[in-house]
Amino acid sequence: FLFAQLRECAGAGARLLDLGTKGSGLTPWSRTADGRLTLKGAMREILATEMLEALGVTTSRTFSVIETGEDLVRGDEPSPTRSAVLVRLGHGHIRIGSFQRLAYLGGEENLARLVNYSLRHLLEKAPGENPALTLLETVVERAADLAASYMVAGFVHGVLNSDNIAITAESFDYGPWRFTPSWT
Repeated sequence: FLFAQLRECAGAGARLLDLGTKGSGLTPWSRTADGRLTLKGAMREILATEMLEALGVTTSRTFSVIETGEDLVRGDEPSPTRSAVLVRLGHGHIRIGSFQRLAYLGGEENLARLVNYSLRHLLEKAPGENPALTLLETVVERAADLAASYMVAGFVHGVLNSDNIAITAESFDYGPWRFTPSWT
């Protein structure tokens, strides 16, 4: 999933940037983590991220889309269709769901390591006396800001869940989405 990490610019306050592909993380729902999506789905994600960015909403960005030349079969769209690989750019790749999974699997030591890494490198916060609480408070505040910015923009994310939002409160995986036709 994660290809590279780099800094936005030199100097103090330069945020970490992650480059990673869509659909390449192995989960029971990831369609074997082949990293491919429909070309149509890639175009939908570009449209969503560019419009949200223009409206000031925190979002991942599309770095590149590469058409693979293969036919792709997906049960939720007319198939076969054109296949692509989408590379995202974001300020963190760790999802809220990553913590849920470790907690479910009983990986307390790895969970503590992930909490500390996330605070230091992605959220630029000192772990303090209770790192898990510091992380929770930070992520909840940022996620609430994201939800409010969606409402202000009139954006409806069709698959927003704990696996489609990073702890940096950047959403991604824009499958079904739309902007409300009117807002009163």
